[in-house]
Formats: sequence, C-alpha cells, structure tokens
Amino acid sequence: MEYQGLTQDDLENVAALNRSWLDLHVGAGAGPSRLTPAKRDRLAGAPFLLFSYREQDEPLWQRLLSDGRQPDLLRAPAQDASHELQATGLAFLWELARRNPYAARVVSIAPLHWCERIASSTLVRLMECAAGEELVEARLPASTPMQRRLFLRGAGARRDARKAAQIATLQSLLTVGETARYGRLPAAACRLSRPSRQVADKV
Repeated sequence: MEYQGLTQDDLENVAALNRSWLDLHVGAGAGPSRLTPAKRDRLAGAPFLLFSYREQDEPLWQRLLSDGRQPDLLRAPAQDASHELQATGLAFLWELARRNPYAARVVSIAPLHWCERIASSTLVRLMECAAGEELVEARLPASTPMQRRLFLRGAGARRDARKAAQIATLQSLLTVGETARYGRLPAAACRLSRPSRQVADKV
C-alpha cells in the first residue's frame, strides 16, 4: 500500500510552527539550548514538530475528547503567544490528520489512534476542549543526548549533515514511540505450523 507523503506546503507549515516555538522557548547565545536566529531558522526546517501536544498521554486525550465532556465555561482561555501557537498547531494537525493521517503521525510523532481521534472531532470541539489546557511542551527533554545532537548538528550550516541529523532524530522518535495499539501483525504461518506440515506430507 502506498501512502501520500508530506507536501511542500505541509513542510512549510511545520517549519513556521517550529520557528514560532523556538522563538518563544529557545534563547540566543551559547550552549546547546541557545541558538542564534540563523540556527533557529535551520533547525525549524526539521520535518517534524519540535514541540509536543502530549500525544502519547492517552488518559489526558481520553478525558479531553470524551463524549459528554463540557468545556469549563468559567475558565477563560489564555490569549498569550504560547496558546496561540497551541491553537494554530492543533488546527494544522487536525486538518492534516483528516487529509493524511500517516503524514500527521510523522509530523507529530503521535500514535495513529491519536491522529484518528482528533480527526474524528470537529475543529470547533477540539479547540474548545484544548483551550483551557497547557498542552505544548518540548518534544525532546533538555540536555539529553538526542536533544544536544539535534540542536548542534540539526542546526548546522552544512545542509547534508543538518538533514541527516534531523532525519536520524525523526527515525529515533518514531521507532521508540508507543506502538501498543498498532502492534506487529501476527504471521499466519506461525500459527499454522502443524497443519502446514500435514499438507506438505501429503504433497
């Protein structure tokens, strides 16, 4: 089965969201967690979101999008730049998940069932349910080896080395993530070893 990949428009939106997040949360200067504006631009080009919506937190999203849940009408949604980024990014992922759930999974490093869950909601309901929550957090914990490698090599001036570091990080995130709901399919032949020998004997 063939899957549609990310379009250039998708990647440009990811880069714009990443740059907004980096501008909000990563300062300039020295050190692995501090980047010059030029390095922030280069790192923003990673083909996945550098921040997370806590997509792996099954109980949180079950609670947020459960049937019958009413938004807290007394709690006004915050209007700061971080919440604007949260709303904009969620709207982008919602649209992408409805159009291409596998591309949404790559971009968000989310389980496929998370992409299906937000896609099955209306955009208005998703925004209402998320409005009172602090969902956005760094995808890579600070000062971990993976974060240091990405911020050092993934923001470098050499394009080939930069892209290799970004793709290696993406691959690591996708292969280490939670896959319990969509585990490996059992091989039918493994369950039919005895009958298969009987058929072979008859042949």
